[in-house]
Amino acid sequence: MALRLPLLPRWMRWTAVLVVAALIFYLSLLTVPPAEPVLEPPPLLPLDKWRHFLAYAAFGLSLAYATAEWQTDAKLLALGVIGTTVLYGFGIEVGQAFLPERYFGLGDAWANALGGLLVVPWYLLRPYVTFSPAVTWLRDLAPGA
Repeated sequence: MALRLPLLPRWMRWTAVLVVAALIFYLSLLTVPPAEPVLEPPPLLPLDKWRHFLAYAAFGLSLAYATAEWQTDAKLLALGVIGTTVLYGFGIEVGQAFLPERYFGLGDAWANALGGLLVVPWYLLRPYVTFSPAVTWLRDLAPGA
């Protein structure tokens, strides 16, 4: 039995991708990082690596959801989404190398790439998912309405 998930309209899905990408761009290149960390970092990794990881996981997952209706081979699509996410993260890191208050960080680039790899379970579970338009999906939740 396939799991039914809602599929938002194409323009909403791609707007979400652009919003996530723009937010990453803004926070990475247009703002000055705080001098002191706002929170204490988790014991295993510094807080900024978690931020990189989660930001690029959000970017990769939003990109995967935006392309959910594409009739492309799943492996090829997964490579495209992961590649786009990794290249965007690396490009942001390269851009930071040219800013006086920022720097290129190989650890940050790795955290970006690992966040992008978080999309892999999406493609492993994708054969067991069917999408229906969000309006239909919502209507089916309340069959008596």
